Amino acid sequence: MSEGKMNGTRRAFFLRGSAVLGAGAITTTAATALLPRSSCAAADQVQGLQRDLRCHQDREAIRRLHLAFTAAVENQDYDTAVELFESHAAVALSGSNAIGKPAIRLLFATQYRQQLAPIIHSAYRRSPLQQQDLIEIAADGAQAAATFHCDVELSSPLPSDSTLAQMARLQGQVAERHWKAGRFEARYVKIAGCWQIAALRFT
Repeated sequence: MSEGKMNGTRRAFFLRGSAVLGAGAITTTAATALLPRSSCAAADQVQGLQRDLRCHQDREAIRRLHLAFTAAVENQDYDTAVELFESHAAVALSGSNAIGKPAIRLLFATQYRQQLAPIIHSAYRRSPLQQQDLIEIAADGAQAAATFHCDVELSSPLPSDSTLAQMARLQGQVAERHWKAGRFEARYVKIAGCWQIAALRFT
């Protein structure tokens, strides 16, 4: 083989080799460029799943909080009911209103426990509209709003000096009772990782 042909062959070999190396470098560069994007997409997906899980856990915690409140009122465990509210909470229950935890404590300790409120919530039961219950968690994860449908047994204590009250007591009755359909409109705040009632209104 002549020297010219050998030089030409060598040049062709190195050109081909350079092309292969160049293609490999381009492929590696492309893969490297794609890798962060894939990692970011995976990280975003994980974060989204974590947010969904937190929202689900928060909704369940708020449902349990609402059930704890209704159970405490039904059982006349008013001290427990009061502790479910945050310090500046507001309550409006069928004509009985209170703002701030001391006032809420007074509401349940006097007007409810001593049967002094004109209308008292004495029991709750499931409502056909409960499928429309709604809990919304704020973007910051520290606030929430909810609507809970239910039927409420309303008790109106009978005046102690009335003839009707005296006749009712002879039959073992101390209040006029009836059921009413309605809903709770509530707001919640998360304090130190625990949900508390910030506002509660029955309509």
